[in-house]
This record gives sequence, C-alpha cells and structure tokens, in this order.
Amino acid sequence: MNSNAQAGGKGDVQARCWAFGDCEFDELRRELRVKGEVVELEPKPIEVLHQLLLRAGQVVTKEDLLDSVWPGLMVVDGSLATAVSKLRKALGDEESSVLLTVPRVGYRLGVPVRMTPSSTAAPEVMEPVLPQARAHTVGIRRMWMWTAAAALVLLLAYFGIYKRAWFSGQKKGVPLKPMTSLAVLPLANLSGDPSQEYLADGMTEELITELSKIRALKVISRTSVMQYKGVRKTLPEIARELNVDGVVEGAVFRSGNRVRITTQLIYAATDTNLWAESYDRDLGDVLNLQKELARQIAREIKITVSPSEEKQLAISTTVNPQAQDLYLKGRFFWNHRTRDALNKAVDYFRQANEIDPNYPQAYAGLADAYVELVGFGVLGSAEGVPKAKAAALKAIDLDASLAEPHTALGYILAEEWDWTAAQKEFQRALELDPGYVIGLYQYAFYLSVMGKHDEAIPVAQKALELDPLSPIVLYRAGRVEFQARRYDEAAALFRRILELNPNDPLGLYGLGLVYEAQGKFDTAILCLKKQNLQQGFDVAAVYAAAGNPAEARRRLDESTQRINEEKSYLRPGWVAEVYVSLGDKDEAMRWLERGYKERDIWLALLKVWPRFDPMRSDPRFQDLLRRMNFPS
Repeated sequence: MNSNAQAGGKGDVQARCWAFGDCEFDELRRELRVKGEVVELEPKPIEVLHQLLLRAGQVVTKEDLLDSVWPGLMVVDGSLATAVSKLRKALGDEESSVLLTVPRVGYRLGVPVRMTPSSTAAPEVMEPVLPQARAHTVGIRRMWMWTAAAALVLLLAYFGIYKRAWFSGQKKGVPLKPMTSLAVLPLANLSGDPSQEYLADGMTEELITELSKIRALKVISRTSVMQYKGVRKTLPEIARELNVDGVVEGAVFRSGNRVRITTQLIYAATDTNLWAESYDRDLGDVLNLQKELARQIAREIKITVSPSEEKQLAISTTVNPQAQDLYLKGRFFWNHRTRDALNKAVDYFRQANEIDPNYPQAYAGLADAYVELVGFGVLGSAEGVPKAKAAALKAIDLDASLAEPHTALGYILAEEWDWTAAQKEFQRALELDPGYVIGLYQYAFYLSVMGKHDEAIPVAQKALELDPLSPIVLYRAGRVEFQARRYDEAAALFRRILELNPNDPLGLYGLGLVYEAQGKFDTAILCLKKQNLQQGFDVAAVYAAAGNPAEARRRLDESTQRINEEKSYLRPGWVAEVYVSLGDKDEAMRWLERGYKERDIWLALLKVWPRFDPMRSDPRFQDLLRRMNFPS
C-alpha cells in the first residue's frame, strides 16, 4: 500500500485499493472498476462493497451492514437486498458467485481479495457540468432551495407582505392546458436528522391519499413517485415518464412536535411555478393540513371537486401527536412489505392505538399489516384473519370514510368465502377513494379469482396507470393476465418488473409461472429457483410436471421441513399443487380439505389456477368449490 498526500487539507489519507476477480475498488476515490472500466454505482451499494472488502473472508451479518451503511436510520432488510442486487449487477455477478449470500445471516465475498497500489495520490477535482447542474435533483439539490424558500416565506409573512404576485406573474401569458393529472414527488427532509425520513415519506403518502380522493384527478401512487427520490432528472422528464400534467414538490422541517411544510405546484411541461405556500402545524394536525393542501391544489388547477369529495376533504380530525408519529413509523415499515418490516409495523400501529384508542388510521394500518402477514404465509388464517377483521371493523366504526379498512375487510371476507360481501367492501373502498391503488389491484384480483377476467383486466390496468413503476402493481396485473390464460401479456408485465430490478422475486416468480404453463419446464425451473416466494413448493410442482417425480418429492420434503424449522405457516394449497402435478389426486384432495378447514387464502385460486386444471372433472373438487361458495 502507498501513502497518499493529504486530501482536502485533513492530514494524510491512507489510500487502499482492493483487487478481486476481474474487479478493483479504490477506497479514496470510492471507485469501482470492472475489467478496467469504471462502473457507475450509487453510494449505498458502494458502501456495502467497502464493508465486505474491509472484512474480506468473513461473513458480514445483515445487522452489521445495516448499522454501517445506514447508521441511525430506520431501514429494513429490503434496503440492503436492493443495494446488494445493484452491486451484483455492477459486478456482473449474475450467478452470485462473487458476492455470496449466507442464508438468514448475511453476505461474504466468494473470491480471493488482495491489496494493490492505489492509482493516484488523491481524487481528481472535476469541473461541474453546467447542463447537468440545471437538473432537478429530488431530495438533494432541491433541499437547499427549499431551505431558502421556507426562510423567505416566513420572512415575508412576518412583515405582512407575502403575496403570490411572483407566481401570478409566471402564469400570465403562459398557455397552460387543463391539469387533470399530478405526481407528488417525495418531500425533502430538512430536519437535519436522517431518522426523520419516515416523516417526510409519510407526509408525501398522506398528501397523495387526499388528492387521490378527487375522482376527476389522476394522482400517481406512492411507490412510483418514490422511485424519483434523490434522482437527478428535470421535472419535465419526470412528468413525461409518469404521464402527468403537473408536479407537486416540497419539503418538511420538524422541530419537536412542530412541523413546517413548504410546497409548490409546477406545470411540468414548461417547469412553470403556479403556486407556493408554507404551513406551520402541530404534528397531530398534519392530517388536516394534507386535506387543506389537497383543497388548495384542486382550486389552483381548477379541477372539478364533487360536493361529497369537498365534504370529505373538509372533515377535521384531532390526533395525539405521539400517536400520529407512531402511525407514520408504522406505515414506513408497512411499505417495505417484508416479514420483519411488517412485524415492526404491527408494533408501531399497536402503540399508536394504545396512546389514542380512537385513532382510525392506526387501526386501518394494523388491519393492512395483518392482511399482508396472512397473504405472505407468515401467519395462518386462524390467527391472522380474526386480528385483521377486528382492526378493520374498529377503523370503519371510527371513520367509515376511509378506503383502507374497507379494502382490508374485503380481503378478509374473501378469506371467509363470503364473496358477495367482499365485493361490496371493495366497491365501497373505491367509491370513497377511486385512486386508491391497493383497493384497485385487490378488487381486480378478486374479480380475477371469480373468473370475471373481462372485468378484472381494466381495473388492473387502472391501477397500473396510477402506479406504473410499482413491482407489486405490475405483478398483480400480471397475475390477472396469467389467470385469464393471456400468457404473452402476463410475461410482458413480469419482464417490466425485471427491468426495474433483474433479481426481483415477483418478476422471476411470475415468469416462472408463464414458462411452466407454456411447457417450458427447464426455463421455468431456472426462474423459480432464483426466488423463494413459495418456499420451493413451486419448484417441486414444476419438476413433477416435467416428469421428474423423485426430484419433486425431494423438494417437497425439503420445503416442508424448512417451514417447520422456521415455525412458519405451512400453506396446504402449496402442498396440494405438488400432489396434483404428481398425479396423486387423493393426496391432493386431502391437503385441499385441510386448507378448507384452515381457511387457507391460497384456495381462493381454485377456480382459475392452471395447476389445478387436472382436478376440475373430479366430483370431490367440484363439491369443494360449491362449499367455498364460488359462483357457478
């Protein structure tokens, strides 16, 4: 190793450069080179690599990586998995042979690592590139602009001379077409405390929720807009990608229980400021503030708001500030949709309701969390469904105008085979909030499992229009197409998921299903082995369909044993699928009857799932469909 001269006037810096495989990493430059070529990589994946190189030859636990790469932040395993996925892509590590996963523990490098001399004494100082400097960097460059803007707004307000003259001047002479679609970009966190990121994210989501209740307005959902957090793109570029007329952006500053929000509305095609305002509120009043913001934005863009929507946006509520804070933390973790994150979300929602027993949003969040835990198979229906139902009913009792608990209740009633009541709840949710994406894709899925494919596909497409970059929405839309036996359309949607993330398990699983249905068993197995959404039962089913019963039974036993060791819920529907593929209808029916008794939600697929096709003429199977109240 060579000693480098001072960098940045802070004394000597020991520059280290590691070589591994056909890659090199320069610590001082934070530069990754693959086969001699510099590879652009975001800071978090770079830091993950740095930590692994510092402990080359050792297993670095997930906890250590989370603490080192995201110090002091509330993050979950999903953030680490995303960083690892991006790092593997940069390394060209398609087989995961360079960066090894140690199941349920962490990661380690799987190739020899050696130290090499650093190529230079200090990082080269680069001149700024002016065209890029003009780009809007959501959450970074704009953060400083909003700091200054917030200070200016407060100063002008203090002297009583703040008017909207500047923005009105911008509008004069500018031919603006009517704005019928908006994207609310992630609000910047100006608190100086990275652990407050959940607050900025939560307030972004709440504003989206309020705006989406206006039927005449298309509002892009949370998952898609969050893709632009920290991204250097101009607002016209973002608007074109999301297919919207306008953009709302802003910042959040928190001090104790006081929150200041600064927002502005921009006509995206010309990057023209139309309106801006700053608000100062108690934390417990931010829900009312989001309603006020939604009303103001609707007035500015002259969108039609119905009397019932106006009434809904005018409803005022008071929330305990501590309960509100816990609720936003719960939603932060719920949005990550992993087992650990969902369990944390449950804890936060419970704490919020302990502090404020009359807080409907926290009960709605609790219902959503239990629904996801049941859907993932983390909780069995016998345990999870009563908890989800109690929370959803409590939320509706406190505030029947919330779309979220009606959607959760629709899912629960479908779990109880009460299909008619489930449909009414889904429809009620979308009456209350026609832009509620989760309500849309859950209702589309309900229509699909009922066999109403012509109705399901347009609903799924509407969800996609509102959340075009969401892997979950793409996957649900793909499943609706798949269950309608439209395999080419389904494959296209699953491939779009993999364009966003080549290792996304939803995309891999979906493509595996399509290849299996098309009889391409080898390719299906390759896809399904790279994900673990069904704990390997799907791989066993494909081996059986491909004519390899011995390997199918081995995989079945292995998967069953793993679930028992992890003390997770053994979903009878998954096991039944394997026996159907093995041609053992008696054993398949035994597991289906067990699933019926346990209310396994997977049995909702019986009417449309291709793997159950060999059972359709069996009188026992037909009787089961009747007992589950499926419409004939």
